[in-house]
Amino acid sequence: MQARAGAAWLGHRGALFGSSALTWLSVEVPTPHHAEFLVPRGRRSIRSLVLHTTTRWDERDVFRHKGLRTTTAARAIIDWATQGASARDLERAIDSAIRLRRTALSRLTDRLGVLSGSGRGGVVLLRELLLDSGGESHLERRFLQLVRRVGLPRPQTQVVFRANGTTVARVDFRFPGTNVIVEVSGRLGHSSDSDRRKDARRRNHLQQAGQIVLEFTTADVIETPDHVLQVLIRSLPDTQRPRASVARV
Repeated sequence: MQARAGAAWLGHRGALFGSSALTWLSVEVPTPHHAEFLVPRGRRSIRSLVLHTTTRWDERDVFRHKGLRTTTAARAIIDWATQGASARDLERAIDSAIRLRRTALSRLTDRLGVLSGSGRGGVVLLRELLLDSGGESHLERRFLQLVRRVGLPRPQTQVVFRANGTTVARVDFRFPGTNVIVEVSGRLGHSSDSDRRKDARRRNHLQQAGQIVLEFTTADVIETPDHVLQVLIRSLPDTQRPRASVARV
């Protein structure tokens, strides 16, 4: 109600800001205590509304969603980071926004480069968090951290495979220049024959297309990361392995 009233009052020169915008976009963030809005610098204050002024007002960062003008997920995450949001909350927001297709890693990175400026608080933290973003869950983020830790090339995330114009598989990670695919799953197992049949057909399609499919569970990634890395490094061509690992594997 407060968001709608504020948006109606501000009109086209205002938009939901930070965690208020992310909440409106259904991105996973702590529920804000009140609606906050972004307005161009020079706009007069309004006693009943929480306004944040900016000299970087850009219509590319604003769109209409469910009837209200709001900043995009990318802009909202950047603004929220500069307000001092915690690393954990930012991680969840980034992963949630990507999972919901509200933004993409490339979009976030591009807008951060434009909007960061010198000395904006939270920018360094956000840049660090984006290094391991691009997946759709905390488990995928942990896998990306493992990969980065040992100096492996960053894999592509959420890659779609098509056949005859139809999507046949969407995988968590694919290492560029190779046929190595990695799937990470927090599920303990599928409960129905239909689910198992779907997974088997998907896996068979990828393998018949010449892909190497590696599958790891939550326990693998969290509890035995060295095992995950050993299997992964053995599957990659020598040119993509960390130098120290080539001789050992």
